[in-house]
Amino acid sequence: MRSSKKSSELEKTVRTGIHGTPQLRPDEKRRFLGFFRERVIQAVTFDQLRNRDGLQVMTSALKDPRGVELVIHKKARAQAMPLIVDARKTGLDFTIVSNPNLVGNVAVLLVAKDAVDVPLLYSEQDEEVQP
Repeated sequence: MRSSKKSSELEKTVRTGIHGTPQLRPDEKRRFLGFFRERVIQAVTFDQLRNRDGLQVMTSALKDPRGVELVIHKKARAQAMPLIVDARKTGLDFTIVSNPNLVGNVAVLLVAKDAVDVPLLYSEQDEEVQP
């Protein structure tokens, strides 16, 4: 009995060495540019960023005092340039993410240091309309 427990711990250690430390909710992090949904204050999709409403939503979100970082998908950096300028004016950090494992349509998001209670993001509004 004791040896099987040791081998189980050994297998776990070997797996961690090969594959790295297991991550919590990796699909959620890939969808929200590497962050947990619970830390996102506001987000817009690529399509929303191309129109005035999406830019306006993010510009007003930048005024939120809980925001600590503006995160931009590499494919959206040209459209997000006005947001980058606003973020720099307010002293807010920004990051351009280029991870090839990202999924979904989120182009830009504002994240908080801790969890925030935002029931519906602007980027999620389109998803609710679809059946």
